[in-house]
Amino acid sequence: MSGTVEVRREDSLGWIVLDQPERRNPLDRATAEGVTAAFRTHFADPDVRSVVVTGSGSAFCAGGDLRQMGAFSEMGTAAAFEWPEPIVELHRLVLRADKPIIAAVNGPAYAGGMGLAGMCDILLAVRGARFAMPEIKVGIFPMIIVAHLCRALPRKRLLEMMFTGEPMGAEEAHALGFVNRLYDSADELAEGVRDFAGKLERVSPYAARLGRRAFGLLADMPADQAVDAAQFLVMPFHLGEDIKEGAAAFLDGREPSWVPRHERTGP
Repeated sequence: MSGTVEVRREDSLGWIVLDQPERRNPLDRATAEGVTAAFRTHFADPDVRSVVVTGSGSAFCAGGDLRQMGAFSEMGTAAAFEWPEPIVELHRLVLRADKPIIAAVNGPAYAGGMGLAGMCDILLAVRGARFAMPEIKVGIFPMIIVAHLCRALPRKRLLEMMFTGEPMGAEEAHALGFVNRLYDSADELAEGVRDFAGKLERVSPYAARLGRRAFGLLADMPADQAVDAAQFLVMPFHLGEDIKEGAAAFLDGREPSWVPRHERTGP
């Protein structure tokens, strides 16, 4: 695993920690490759039920490395096109993820760091966190992260941030629905992550896996098409094993015993 990323498992929670605190955890090519590899490790582990991304030190992620970006104008066309591929691949992978992903934003989340936070399903943050896309101030525009952020923030507020580069505080991000929960300290944030992981551990992993993929499809369809598609997409839930166990457990007044993914005979 990349030396810029720490990867570990804590019970059913897979941790991905950007680990360059002295540089405020930049999201360069090597780090993007490390985060992508960490996601694949956790997605392949049947004991991991949810994944959290956070940063070490006082920052979540400062975005791209300006020292690398300074060399862009000297690149050839092919090299310039290929440079962001590891970051693009990270975005592609998260779009296809089959486990819930939590962002634990412990400080500034700027540029690609805001995109990294925004691609997650649940976003938890300390009250002192700030979100910004300052790329326009150094002569570029936040392109790749648009795919996720345009689904997470109101269009006009997002464009204002992109055009001005000015930051948004955690309180406003929470009011806009970009942040799910706010915490007063890093310790409380860590406990909040564990609380969410505990909730996610108790739900059907089969329903969470298929539901996350289905939600991504339905959310981007026109309403009439989404309703028709949902009629087909709900069938695997109706025919799956977990609904039988879930209903029986509810009627028996007990906790359900979900079938582990690696023991399933179906999807």
